[in-house]
Amino acid sequence: MHIRNFSPEDYPAIAGIHNRLGIAWPERPRTAQGWAEADRSRSPQSRHQRWTALEDGQVVAFASYSQNPWSYPPQSCFINIEVLPEYQRRGIGAALYERVMDGLQELHPPALRADAFTNLPQGFAFLQRRGFYEAFRETPVHLDVTAFDPAPYAGLEAKLAAQGIVIKTLREMEADLERDRKLYDLYWETDMDVPHEGEGVQKPPFEEWVGWGLNDPSILPEAYFIAMRGDDYIGLRELGSYTDREALLGGLLGVRRAYRQRGVGLALQLRGIAYAQAHGYRLLKTCTAIQNAPMQALFNKLGYARDPEWQQCQKDLGA
Repeated sequence: MHIRNFSPEDYPAIAGIHNRLGIAWPERPRTAQGWAEADRSRSPQSRHQRWTALEDGQVVAFASYSQNPWSYPPQSCFINIEVLPEYQRRGIGAALYERVMDGLQELHPPALRADAFTNLPQGFAFLQRRGFYEAFRETPVHLDVTAFDPAPYAGLEAKLAAQGIVIKTLREMEADLERDRKLYDLYWETDMDVPHEGEGVQKPPFEEWVGWGLNDPSILPEAYFIAMRGDDYIGLRELGSYTDREALLGGLLGVRRAYRQRGVGLALQLRGIAYAQAHGYRLLKTCTAIQNAPMQALFNKLGYARDPEWQQCQKDLGA
């Protein structure tokens, strides 16, 4: 087994490894092209390095670390190690972990973060043996939109319209010169009410957020919904798609506090379901923290099914 630095020629191999593992969330059926584009779009403030492991003349595993200005805890690093199933339990993951730890020496992070999934228990066991613990957990869910009946909610948007609340798409609001700034403010106001791993989530600069929050190639401007009252943006629903035409993927759904309990969030969800139905998607997939009771209740109301849970793990390294 040989470990070397990642090269652009490795994109097809690491995409194949990722897709073989059956990770339920984040739902990114990776392609070489999509992964390369994500790397090119990475913030210049994000420290990142990746390695690949070769055995039998092929790339069989990879590992990486990344550090973003808005990482939690501040200055922590996210690490990731993925190994083809038939090459697991051979020490390859352990060797990659040591290579990552060596690469992190100059950064002196106070903590490491890593993901595990309940359908891949060997990953959590691997992390536990190296001092990680579960710090946060999210529930990925999916809805078969081909079986969804919107009839019980037929009058909801008319009821909202009577209150002056309408829903537009990101595309429809292109003429609003303040659109991006309004969405930035709305996004971070509502995001602060979503359960996070801890306190002190850092708000990125506006220009940086636009890069990944609005201009990411996965975002569908016709499926990014904005609830409005007059000129005010009061709610949003992010939806996007990667290469998998079967699944439409949900990001943040948020409504300003003054407009909650009116059905705005439900209406935004229904718009997403209608878009998925109209554009040939079979599934709508999204995710929320297990303690986000209002969103969990909304998923239950609409008939979402649960997928294996996403465990966000942490290892404290100290100062």
